[in-house]
Amino acid sequence: MKRLALVLMVSTLLLVGGPAIAEMCTIDAVPAATLLLPYFEVDLNSSNGTNTIFSINNASAAPALAHVTLWTDWSYPSIDFDVFLTGYDIQIVNLRDVFENGNLPLTADDQSDPGDTISPHGNDPAYLPWHPEWDGDFQDCQDFFPFYINPLVVGDNFQRLVDGHTGQLVAPIGGCIGADYGDNIARGYITIDSANRCSTEFADDPDYFGGGDPVANNNNQLWGEYFILDPTNDFAQGEPLVHIEAEDGFDGSANGYTFYSRYTSADGNDDNREPLGATWGARYLNNAAFSGGTNFLVWRDSTSLDIDPAGYACGAPGSLAAGPSWHPLNEVEVIAFDEFENATELCRAGPGGVISPPSPGSDSACFPLETQNISSTNLAFSGIQSPWGSGWMFLNLAVGDDTGVDGNFNPVYAEGAQSYVAVSHSANGRYSVGLQAVELTSACSDSDLTLTDVCDPQFPGGPAVPCVIDN
Repeated sequence: MKRLALVLMVSTLLLVGGPAIAEMCTIDAVPAATLLLPYFEVDLNSSNGTNTIFSINNASAAPALAHVTLWTDWSYPSIDFDVFLTGYDIQIVNLRDVFENGNLPLTADDQSDPGDTISPHGNDPAYLPWHPEWDGDFQDCQDFFPFYINPLVVGDNFQRLVDGHTGQLVAPIGGCIGADYGDNIARGYITIDSANRCSTEFADDPDYFGGGDPVANNNNQLWGEYFILDPTNDFAQGEPLVHIEAEDGFDGSANGYTFYSRYTSADGNDDNREPLGATWGARYLNNAAFSGGTNFLVWRDSTSLDIDPAGYACGAPGSLAAGPSWHPLNEVEVIAFDEFENATELCRAGPGGVISPPSPGSDSACFPLETQNISSTNLAFSGIQSPWGSGWMFLNLAVGDDTGVDGNFNPVYAEGAQSYVAVSHSANGRYSVGLQAVELTSACSDSDLTLTDVCDPQFPGGPAVPCVIDN
């Protein structure tokens, strides 16, 4: 019998308990104001192909509104929609149903659904007495939550969704908005924000966080999980969505960087969200026990504000020459260790500094997109790999130069370029497991941790001192 290993989130906000104690600048699975699904895949050639399913959950008795945005791997927003949650509600989203049929989850607040036929709030006194406050109304939702009939994503919007996430020319806008792998698999990432009102605005809109009537709020009320399913191989990996907390007045700690800083730095980082990690440690396994090897699921923040309404020039499948001005994304370094502490450099920025696109003299960019799922034996889509069967990798995925980035980037420190890393290990035909990588430093800290420059004297410029990883 095949085994299925899933990493599940257990909510610490139980009905009989108090709220979880959270800490800003630490990735932890607690109720949050923003959720990140760092990478998704939907194989549009086969109904039995790879698919992604995620849930949005309400950790409170108070109703919640979640604003969902789908982004391509070039960080171009394709569609957005709102999900209403009654108290302690859960909403499942099957991305195959979105990409194949244009169907969105049907929810409605109290004013749009007074009979509770769309979003019931539960009323079984044997378990939990019904409370009126579990249901409620949100501003402007009467224009969004009438009695919808799926499909809701049609016409030009559906074409932008499907063609955009598969790297094809999006005719309604005249350009490409995502990478072309030469297949028919939709790829991208998703953000989910706690919201005050229904809207069609994206996070880069000026009044999404600011102004007199912002869309998003700082309510740490949402939690969720996601699963990437591979029915052909009887595989699935799952883990909590990335939970990003907000705190009134938080502006990025020492580094002055928040999760949405690329869009909000001019307004004092008024999204108030904690940033993610800056450097990571992750195991890789390409040996007899794990014959399927290891894949790195990597979400990155280019820090770029480059979102051209007309899209970008399309390139040949697999081309790194097409796309936004920052593409492909560079990184400081990726170092592979074996299990006997031998090390080798796989990817590292060259003498021109850590600037994207990579400067002359740089190695190939290991993780060139804003989100990707790449085999450890095919980093940079060019066969770069560790010479050893198993070990761990150190990843510093900063992209800028703290002495002054070029005009394509948000003016923030290189160390603020946040990222998120997870891995999946698989044994062909037997089992698979998905795990979050270890966050070594947070983008909250004003540090630029490298191993080649700081730790190991065998690398050029490295002092002969012991290596200490420290924020």
